[in-house]
Amino acid sequence: MILQLRAVAIYSHDGERRDIEFALGRLNIVTGASKTGKSALLDIVDYCWGRGECTIPEGEIRRSVSWFAILLDRGGEGILIARRNPGPAGRASDEIYFERGVAGFPSTPQPFTKNVTADGLRTRLSMVLGIAENKHIPEAGSTRAPLEASASQAIFFCLQAQDEIASRRLLFHRQGEQFIPSHIKDTLPYFVGAMGEDHYLQRMRYDEARARLRKLERDYSEARALANEESTTAQSLLQEAKRVGLLPFDAFADTPADLRELLTTAAAPRELAYARNDDPASDLTDLENRRRRLRGEMQEVREEIADVQRLEREASEFQVEAREQEARLASIGLLTDDSGDAETCPLCDSHLATPIPSVSEVRRSLTSLEGQLRSVRRDNPLLQARQAELEARRNALDVQLRTVQADILARIAENERLRVEQDQFTEQARVAGRIGYYLENARTVTSDDGIRLAIARARAEVSELEQLLDQEALEERLTTALSLVGRDLTRYARMLNLEHGDNALRLDRKNLTVVADTIDGPLALPQIGSGENWVGYHVAAHLALHGLFRARNRPVPAFLILDQPSQAHYPPERDVGEIDGNSDEDQAAVAQLYKLLYDYCTEHYPNMQIIVMDHVELLEDWFREAMVQRWRDGIKLVPVSWLRST
Repeated sequence: MILQLRAVAIYSHDGERRDIEFALGRLNIVTGASKTGKSALLDIVDYCWGRGECTIPEGEIRRSVSWFAILLDRGGEGILIARRNPGPAGRASDEIYFERGVAGFPSTPQPFTKNVTADGLRTRLSMVLGIAENKHIPEAGSTRAPLEASASQAIFFCLQAQDEIASRRLLFHRQGEQFIPSHIKDTLPYFVGAMGEDHYLQRMRYDEARARLRKLERDYSEARALANEESTTAQSLLQEAKRVGLLPFDAFADTPADLRELLTTAAAPRELAYARNDDPASDLTDLENRRRRLRGEMQEVREEIADVQRLEREASEFQVEAREQEARLASIGLLTDDSGDAETCPLCDSHLATPIPSVSEVRRSLTSLEGQLRSVRRDNPLLQARQAELEARRNALDVQLRTVQADILARIAENERLRVEQDQFTEQARVAGRIGYYLENARTVTSDDGIRLAIARARAEVSELEQLLDQEALEERLTTALSLVGRDLTRYARMLNLEHGDNALRLDRKNLTVVADTIDGPLALPQIGSGENWVGYHVAAHLALHGLFRARNRPVPAFLILDQPSQAHYPPERDVGEIDGNSDEDQAAVAQLYKLLYDYCTEHYPNMQIIVMDHVELLEDWFREAMVQRWRDGIKLVPVSWLRST
């Protein structure tokens, strides 16, 4: 399904609309004076197609327009793309509106609300064009990343700006920008039909088949290596199995079959035989806490025994001292009264420096001392009884401590045994796993030919896909396609009487230029002089490419926009106006160029549309028939009323 351009529209800041309509399947000429906005039509299409930068010149258009819009036609279906003007100083706007199935432009830009991103727009345009899944894989060692052909590259074959169409170094749109030349080179095989629509799917199948084949071969190689070392490996595994207890130490195999049987027994699943304990450390913790508590109680009992012994010792010492004092005080019985002088000794009548106590006071002291002795004699049996009780308690605690300590030592020994058993089982499981892996791979090679059959099938599939994806065959198809382009390129160059047009011409994919194969060697476009030749070869090359695109129904827009193709004969800033096409060589060359464009569209009707912006106006009926806009006498892209309002 071909895609052409119905119209371009601009909207003012007040909501007014200006349309430039084009006829489908024919030549459309927008002619007029210089500085009327003709060249901006190409930039508007490029910008609305999703370009990352708005190249519409600064000035009246950027100041007066709020939205740019284009209306595409795909087999009768209207496709509307609108994009907001970024303003005089803006680079680009991300406000993009996309709608399918429309009849025309809305009267105002009010319905335009962002509903797609620039990347999303390019994806949708690729779907509209019918670009199938594809991917160009650079040759081995290239630093370029794989590239998928899309609408972003398709537009490069449809636009020729004023500074491109007359360039001797740039053949395609935006070819002078970084990375664009490599994008054109990498996607050209797809767009000219050298790469089939199912090439990408075949490439995916090929990559998957190769990966599957490599895995099968790797598995087979590993299995064969195991099989070749079966004797040594099996004996080593047998010794391992005996060492970890999977087999008895006296196990012995006389034949390979016996050895395999023993290894099969060793690799068989087995039930755990070691003691189970959800938390081996929990009992040990309880025992430690109990021992700590008993030691605390033992300390308390020991301290209390020490206190009782201290009291008993002090009571005994007091009793001895008190008895001595009692014996001394008993001498009071020698005295009968208290009539003597307190300062005179009652025995020898000598004078005393310190007065002696009275007999009654001594007797009171003796009575008090006797009471204390009775109290000590009464408490002493109680202390002895308490000490005996505490000693019994200490002996009991000592027995409990010894029991707990024995339990702790037993639990530690049990845990160590459990750990050893667990380590042993882990080692057994590891060895059993190795034996199982060995038996599985050895059995695959020795008794199962399925892997060999799978490898053979994978190799056959890879070989078949390699033939379909043969790079040499792809290059041959590309050479054929470019030869067809070169054939038409030569024909158009001769019709335009271009220099070296009598030689065989070709499109050089490597350098993205036109080459004339002369008797003295190849001549590239930069080596061919005059602006007339440069413009002519640009036009001829693009007409030849689009002829192939249309013949092979390739997913490239079926329109070609040319800006100022007459500039090689008349400067763009010069308003030439009407010419008859016969007065001089320049007029004749311009007329010849336009007649080629007109006849080309007629030949390919309705599958090709050409839009030209120029300032010449041929006085020919077919030229006037192709004119869709004439911008003179104050008529411009932007209406004068919009300029006044700004």
